[in-house]
Amino acid sequence: MAERAPPPRGDGVGAGAHHGPSHDSTAGRRRGRFRRDRLPTPAEYFRQQGLKLTGGGGWKSAVCPFHDDTRPSLRVRLDRGAFRCMSCEAHGGDVLAFHMKRYGLSFIDAAKALGAWEER
Repeated sequence: MAERAPPPRGDGVGAGAHHGPSHDSTAGRRRGRFRRDRLPTPAEYFRQQGLKLTGGGGWKSAVCPFHDDTRPSLRVRLDRGAFRCMSCEAHGGDVLAFHMKRYGLSFIDAAKALGAWEER
């Protein structure tokens, strides 16, 4: 029977070591889980954020909060919360991504702020 290689040491030395951030980014944090079903609806969220949405169709327009905008260059989808600025290229797929970007929050902190994090 062949000998097995020893497991990675976790100290950045030896086979299997990785040179990026630790995969256990929750160390020292409370455990919990993300609840997408608890996110506010995109229409409700963008209204609460003070965005004045205009236009018809699937994509609505608003003044972009991510740069000094004078004309509506931000496009948002009210069905799923996706957004894209045609000027500064800020973009994301849902209201959680928007909240993270706008307030400089981590995933967990943004989920907590939006009521979509369940503590265990």
